[in-house]
Amino acid sequence: MRHFLRATTIALITLLSGSGIDYLIDLETALGLDSLFRIRGQRTPPDEVVVVAMDETSETVLGVGQDLTRWRGFHARLIRELQRQGAALIVFDLQFIVPHPDHDPDFAAAMQAAGNVLVTECVQELRRGDEDFYGREECSESNKKPFVQKDGARQPLSEQLITMRIIGSSPLLAKSALDHAPFYLANDAEEPVIREGWTFLDALAETPTLPVLTWMYYLQRTGALQDMIHPEPLFSVWLTERRRQCLSAADESPIKLPEKSALTHRIDELICLEDRRYLDFYGPAQTLRMESYSDVYEGKVTDLSGKVVFVGKANRKFSPGHIDYFQTPFSDTQSGKVAGVEVMATQFANLLEGRSIASPMPPGLMLLTFGLVVGLLLTRFAGLSGIAASLLASGAYVGLAVWCFSRNGMWLPVAVPLLIQLPLAWFISSLWARWDLLNERKRILAFVSRVFPKWMPFVAESPGQWRPEQGAAESTSQRDVGGVCLATDIEGYTTVAANHTAHEMWELLNTYYQVLGRTVSSHDGIIQDVAGDSMIAVWIDLPAANLRLAACLAALEMKLAVEQFNAASSTCQLPTRIGLHEGEMTLGRLDAGEGSHFRAIGDTVNTASRIQGVNKFLGTHILASAASVAGLGNVIYRPVGGFCLVGRHEPIELVEIVGKATETNVADYAKYEQFASGLSAFRQGLWENAVVSFQSLLDSHGQDGPTNFYLNLALIYREDPPQQWDGFITLKTK
Repeated sequence: MRHFLRATTIALITLLSGSGIDYLIDLETALGLDSLFRIRGQRTPPDEVVVVAMDETSETVLGVGQDLTRWRGFHARLIRELQRQGAALIVFDLQFIVPHPDHDPDFAAAMQAAGNVLVTECVQELRRGDEDFYGREECSESNKKPFVQKDGARQPLSEQLITMRIIGSSPLLAKSALDHAPFYLANDAEEPVIREGWTFLDALAETPTLPVLTWMYYLQRTGALQDMIHPEPLFSVWLTERRRQCLSAADESPIKLPEKSALTHRIDELICLEDRRYLDFYGPAQTLRMESYSDVYEGKVTDLSGKVVFVGKANRKFSPGHIDYFQTPFSDTQSGKVAGVEVMATQFANLLEGRSIASPMPPGLMLLTFGLVVGLLLTRFAGLSGIAASLLASGAYVGLAVWCFSRNGMWLPVAVPLLIQLPLAWFISSLWARWDLLNERKRILAFVSRVFPKWMPFVAESPGQWRPEQGAAESTSQRDVGGVCLATDIEGYTTVAANHTAHEMWELLNTYYQVLGRTVSSHDGIIQDVAGDSMIAVWIDLPAANLRLAACLAALEMKLAVEQFNAASSTCQLPTRIGLHEGEMTLGRLDAGEGSHFRAIGDTVNTASRIQGVNKFLGTHILASAASVAGLGNVIYRPVGGFCLVGRHEPIELVEIVGKATETNVADYAKYEQFASGLSAFRQGLWENAVVSFQSLLDSHGQDGPTNFYLNLALIYREDPPQQWDGFITLKTK
């Protein structure tokens, strides 16, 4: 339950943060969606879609240059050629606003004879009354006037507003075409990338756009509608009426067509739901099949039967022009922009496939689910394990998102989860781990004050938060002593603590420190401090030989007691390293605010802690400075070399305490003597002799931590001897 509550909190915080950032900068669309397109790459467009490009080659062949009005005289023959080949529909992405008496009659006759020509209408957008016109096309110079001036008003509008209007084709051409509709693409300097296409322009009297109109006529001509729709008089009028019915009955069920089929359902959704959809682009410019206008005009292209042909301006060899070219998620310095006619053909192709970019569920729900999964992993697996698990889960999620996007256009958010939620979840998890460790330390300190009363002659309260006893003499607040310091540390404690609740760690360490405390107390030692996974004990006020013997025996019994504790524990293992050092210390009270802390202070304490850390290099359990075992005859130890410890200038000789004299057999003595021989050769710089000695020891007696350590080092030094060798090993880390 604790893990789930924390995971839920992480999920909610990351959801709110990610959604807020995405709302402000549109991160998911601008980065996430575009990245999915680039990762997916190109996909094959439908064969039915062909773009006839009014390109540079055609300009030269036909001699029209870049003046679009000069193409009017060639459209009639183009239509007849496409009609001869049996094209299903011909869609002009061109403006025919201004009449051309020399060419329009022939053009209109060709359209009327073909009976399958659709033309686009110009959409103009006006802002600030007398300036800033926006639109895909120029819509001819005669119509680029403020709306109020066009309508005969004396003064232009001065207030800010946005107005849209449709400018249709000349009456003769509009009457001759099968149908007509606008195709609008916003030209926004702040967001130049085209990602969505309009299906209906509700601001223009619920008018359907040309790709939608083309799709409906294509369904009718291929027989897919099966007479279930009878538009009267035109599909453009029929679609507008159905759209208005849906909008006026927003609280009721959508309008249903007579036959309930998959196609009927798609038409219902197109008419009654959103007025725009994300486009599923097939790739960069010219991914759709594109033929040169002049080649089709001259009959050089012969496989256009049953195709939907989109005619429009599109450069194919040189850079795109400034008008009617747009950036898409695939646009870069190499691929360039996409012509407006390609965008129109892409939207029609999406409708033909029944495919568009859409999320399978509300994005907020996806973000919440992602945050919950990551939160559960981070709370269940602590530290680096949790981070690694969350990274693996995130990688799997991204793989799923790419697969869904490539397969059917399903859009799962990726930018917000990876860039916002995941790092934020790591940060929150680390704060919680720190909080747990601080609370655990407080509990441990309270526990020590109750379990280790041997410290009471000096203090009245608890380790880490002592206060002097009432009436105690001022001289007892500090004291210089000589003695032996013992330091312990639990190997891998951070991982253990992160995988358990604070209360579970309190119960575990409660038993663990009782084990350590009994061995210290039974040999007249004093628990000086406990901090998380480490304990400091001191032996004072006894003859030097007694202090050393008591500390060494306590260390040996502590090792045995911890092994028994680990064997009996069903929760986890707490392997313990021990270090011993003899020297001068000051026992004193440190005042901090209103409380006081009683500590053993001095280099002896720090050195004992450093010696304890050397165990992890040598693979040992108990290490001591040579001075700590001087004169002891009933404790067996072996020298393990001289070391320069971190933070100390003077090297120190270390020994491994291995057992009591009464418990050590003859074979062990032989092993220790052979190790001493190899160590002597090593310290003299006789690397080959040292390698032979240590390898022989491993072969005859099996694995041994110090022997492995020195063998590996001797092998390195044999190949690359140190420049200055004094027989001491310098440790760079604790």
